[in-house]
Amino acid sequence: MWWFRNNQGISLAETMLSLFMVFLVFGSLLPLAHEMHVRLELKKERLVAFETLHEAARTIASTGRTEGQRSVNGIVYSWQADGHCVEYVNFKGKQEHLCVE
Repeated sequence: MWWFRNNQGISLAETMLSLFMVFLVFGSLLPLAHEMHVRLELKKERLVAFETLHEAARTIASTGRTEGQRSVNGIVYSWQADGHCVEYVNFKGKQEHLCVE
């Protein structure tokens, strides 16, 4: 059957299977990896926000200041003593407001 093999002996089924594998990798696994990277980045920023709250508590106790800022990786974390809150703009451009209860 001539349509299953070409001159080099590669069949149509092998070609289609290879194309399917390429589409599988780039169509499902790559977007999944990107989503996991975005989630990890948001969690890192949230961790730094909590660290900022910790440092703010230490600053309030030692100096009595009631507000301040901290910059980490180009993101500015602003904190205030009343309410024990920190605000920042995440890497997606969304305003975040985090408070300790």
